[in-house]
Amino acid sequence: GKIVMEVAERDIGAPGALDFLTEQQVNDAKSMRDGLTVDAGMQGLGVDAIIALAGRDALSGNVDRAMLDLKSALALDPDNIDLWIRMSEMGGRVANNYDINNQGLQAAINAYQLTRTKSVRANALVTMARALEYTQNYRAGINAYKASLKLVDNPTVKTAYEELRFRQGFRVVGNTVNSDSATPSACVQFSEPLIKSGVDYTSFVTLDGAAPKALEAKGSEICVEGLVHGERYKLSLRANLPSTVDEALLAQVDLEL
Repeated sequence: GKIVMEVAERDIGAPGALDFLTEQQVNDAKSMRDGLTVDAGMQGLGVDAIIALAGRDALSGNVDRAMLDLKSALALDPDNIDLWIRMSEMGGRVANNYDINNQGLQAAINAYQLTRTKSVRANALVTMARALEYTQNYRAGINAYKASLKLVDNPTVKTAYEELRFRQGFRVVGNTVNSDSATPSACVQFSEPLIKSGVDYTSFVTLDGAAPKALEAKGSEICVEGLVHGERYKLSLRANLPSTVDEALLAQVDLEL
């Protein structure tokens, strides 16, 4: 036989504030934790018994009741990270229910604030990313995945991050043609602001395969000017066109105008 020494994961200290969460979201999470109470029907039960009730309620489709069960369990054991994560995951079982989904986000924030090791914190951030996606906070969800991957490079998490970024990351969201003026223009709208200075966006745009004669990049929009009434154009935006959110276009976008 041999003696095996189990080495605990290193304590990396208390987690820092996350700049992609709003003050309201953080305060709501604190209010949830501060307001935890054991439901009247569960007085005298232990944590494990209440968790078992939550599981049965969830299986029967009563997610509202299961969330109340988990709050009761957390009232008895408020520093249980796994229990907060379970509650957050429970909050994602119902689609398009703002109250339940938002409770899931609050639970994920409370789980994150209890973390002290790299792997547990990375997992809490993944849980938070999913909860942010359920509440349609897509940009914050992408950033939560990024924060998790900085701690632990997990292939499964990376796939989830890339899938959300593809659907909700920096992308073209629309285009308009202004044909009322003497010289028409065409504008392309993006999901995030563009970089104000230091980037020549002309190098990322072509009009019928050539550089446009005049271009303005402002806010979340690029406008190509000097067009001609009655003409048709192919406007192309090259992949890697940069933005202010440390993301670029994943692929070339071609528009028929």
